[in-house]
Amino acid sequence: MPASDKPLVKKLLHTRMRVNDLDRTVRFYRDILGLRVSRTFTSPRGSRIAYLWIPGSDVELEITEFKPSGEVHVPPDLVHLAFEVDNMDETLDRLSALNVPITDGPTHTGHSVFAFIDAPEGYEIELIQSVHTPPSPSTLPGGEELELGSIGPDSSPEMLVELSRSLDRWVRETVAGHPATPPEALLTLSMDPDPLVREVAAQNPFLPEEAFQVLSRDPKEVIRSVLAKNVSLSEDIARTLLSDPSPWVRESLAWNEALPDGILEILHKDEHPVVRSAATFTLSEKHRPKG
Repeated sequence: MPASDKPLVKKLLHTRMRVNDLDRTVRFYRDILGLRVSRTFTSPRGSRIAYLWIPGSDVELEITEFKPSGEVHVPPDLVHLAFEVDNMDETLDRLSALNVPITDGPTHTGHSVFAFIDAPEGYEIELIQSVHTPPSPSTLPGGEELELGSIGPDSSPEMLVELSRSLDRWVRETVAGHPATPPEALLTLSMDPDPLVREVAAQNPFLPEEAFQVLSRDPKEVIRSVLAKNVSLSEDIARTLLSDPSPWVRESLAWNEALPDGILEILHKDEHPVVRSAATFTLSEKHRPKG
């Protein structure tokens, strides 16, 4: 293998997360999830650091606390760690006994079951149980049997409608992002119980207006943020998102060059500086002389 084709890195060793309260976070990962503290120390610049060993993995989690850099603020849906569990039912029972609430799920995808809990300070944890039962084939009205996931660029609208009802989350995600998926299927997928499917649907520029309306009211901030960047966003939906309580949704809206100047001018006067900054940049790019 030529040197230029060889990967620069060898393997992942650890990932770092900065927190406000090191002791509280370490207790969560140790006492709730069962990670083991492998070492703790204070760095030369004064950071308190704890390394936690993750069962079944060579990767460690590095937690650090450094007061001089200020408070840590983690926006919703920004960061999560995913861990595999053996049995979701037993996991949920143990979490209930520990008074740890489930914030999302459990969701069945056909090949896995997953649920979310909150870690301290806005970080999230996804717990996943793999399900090894092979999916059943789907049958179209004409009697043709299809393996789930057999979706390509030439898939027919009829096939996409059928597969939009699949129990496999990955299949529904693929259908949600397909340009040939009919409007009625996209509307259904915009109300899918799995937020990852809704997030993919929110990126599809061929969404019907009813789906835009549904997704603009989605409880997940990240989904509304993705929708706000959709190049097919109508002015009516954009005006709905102008009043979104999340500045991160309004910031995403401000990056959308497909919006009329009137919407961007309103965002240019937003109360949040990040939103104003994004709108300023987008307006300047839209009106930059070409060539």
